[in-house]
Amino acid sequence: MSKRTIQITIIDDSHKPECDAACGVDWSSAETIGRASQQIKERFGERARLQYVDLAKTAANRVTQEWSEMIKGKNLSLPLLLLNGHPRISGEFDIRQLIDAIEAETEMAGR
Repeated sequence: MSKRTIQITIIDDSHKPECDAACGVDWSSAETIGRASQQIKERFGERARLQYVDLAKTAANRVTQEWSEMIKGKNLSLPLLLLNGHPRISGEFDIRQLIDAIEAETEMAGR
């Protein structure tokens, strides 16, 4: 596997309406982010960094504005998983799918 660092970003909006069936992972939960961070660290060590961005709570700046425009322009769903700034999963995903996406990214980068 590659030794390059992978920047993992989950973009979400905690003010968006939740589905009636309580489907999907609540990425705005500190417990969920902590569990994901722990699993990422156990699997990939220090070469993977997780960042959670809540568009409803993040101060508007150039970067968040660019993400918002990209999401609207490409008709992407939230939550959105970015690996090294590139969209990988648009819409609901869980920690297992997150880990799988990171593994695929590291394999592609290392070969």
